[in-house]
Amino acid sequence: MTSPRDEIDEWLGGEVTPLNPPPGSLHQIRRRAQQRKTRQAVFAAAGCAVVLGAAVAVPQFVGSGSPGGTNPPLAGAPSPQTLRPSAAPRTPSTAAPNVHSSTQLLQRTTLSTTSSGTLPPLNFQPTSVTIVGAGGGLVGAVIGQAGTPGHCFTKNCTSLAGTSDYGASWYGVSAPLAPGPNGSTGVSQLRFANLSDGWAFGPGLYETSHGGWPWKLEHTDGQRVIDVEAANGHAYAIFATCTGTGPDYATSCTSFSLYTSVAGSTAWAPVPVPTGYAQMTSTTSAAPLLVISGGTTVYMLTPSGQLLSGPVAGGTWRAVGQAPCKPGPVNVAAQNTQNPGAQVAAGPRLLLTCGASSGTPQAESTLYTSADGASWASAGLVQEGGSSAIGTATSLASAAPGQVVLATTTGIQYSGNEGSSWRTARVGGGVPAGGFSYVGMTNADKGVAIPVNSSLGEIFVTRDGGKTWSPSLISQGS
Repeated sequence: MTSPRDEIDEWLGGEVTPLNPPPGSLHQIRRRAQQRKTRQAVFAAAGCAVVLGAAVAVPQFVGSGSPGGTNPPLAGAPSPQTLRPSAAPRTPSTAAPNVHSSTQLLQRTTLSTTSSGTLPPLNFQPTSVTIVGAGGGLVGAVIGQAGTPGHCFTKNCTSLAGTSDYGASWYGVSAPLAPGPNGSTGVSQLRFANLSDGWAFGPGLYETSHGGWPWKLEHTDGQRVIDVEAANGHAYAIFATCTGTGPDYATSCTSFSLYTSVAGSTAWAPVPVPTGYAQMTSTTSAAPLLVISGGTTVYMLTPSGQLLSGPVAGGTWRAVGQAPCKPGPVNVAAQNTQNPGAQVAAGPRLLLTCGASSGTPQAESTLYTSADGASWASAGLVQEGGSSAIGTATSLASAAPGQVVLATTTGIQYSGNEGSSWRTARVGGGVPAGGFSYVGMTNADKGVAIPVNSSLGEIFVTRDGGKTWSPSLISQGS
């Protein structure tokens, strides 16, 4: 009997002739393959256009590069809270945007004891400086206008810069979104109580609890803030009713009040000063002066020349005594031929300078000293070599026993023996036109000064107790 398996094997082993496809099938297959390749190319090109469009539309923030060589992230990248742009200038250009060019500037959000990888905006014009810390941990910050109006990161050009090496180098810090001083709005002054808590003011008032961004606008009920001093977690401010316009926000003031706030808070409360000083009036725009002694006691020289004092941490205030002279208007820097009134400082002792009487042919200032403000002793005229023509006194500072540093419209004077003798400080590059509007001593050796002419783009720094001063340029291109 024949096996069925043998028939199957015979059939499988035979020659097989494949059937041909229907006519035109091969042509149709080739055409569809070509269409598929075309669609893939179109989709790939479209995807590339989206990426390039995003690269053009989203500007790249470029700093100066950190020491580790890492590049700052693009705008919209992850972790936006760690870095935020300040009022940095843009470079106008008619050319197409280039993601590899520095179209905007990335700024730090906080002050730091280490240098940042970002640069301050160009054309920085500082109007105020503040220093916090102790020993080798000193950190400074300046506020001012930078860039070119109309070409800043926002519509406002107010900018901040910080330094962790006392002016040897500067980095960008996030600024409040506010204009420069203009009547009742804007800011021009800066105070920090520590690396976190700070205030930008004059005439507006902004607060930060993060050493930078975010800044919170504080309400002042229409009053202008003309001075802020802070220590040990508490701040004190002079609120004023003024009608001055433009940058002269602190002129034509008719009343002044003292307020206080706790660091980290946006609430301000009137200070319980003695009766008659809650609303201080002035017919000459003479403004109160604030100083803090040893971080524990606040002194306020009122427009009438009465000195008040109270504890920094809050408590009872009292009238200490009458000072030898009264304060003058806030903007004394431009009044270099008139009596600017008193300048006060709180070092190891209270110091006070009184300008000459109006009509005196040459500017004269007399130094007074006091242990508690109740009684004052005259240390004599501020003069060198018998000459008292030193310009109009604008600011006074001290941070060590016997040390007195006085900024004037013609330079800086210093004394190491509480006014028994004086010397004219050496200023690198020469004294800038108009002299100095502010001087402050951080410790016995280090101090800072602000020139009247902010367009120089620099502050001045001393590291030898006020004997010599060197310019510190905030940004290249200033």
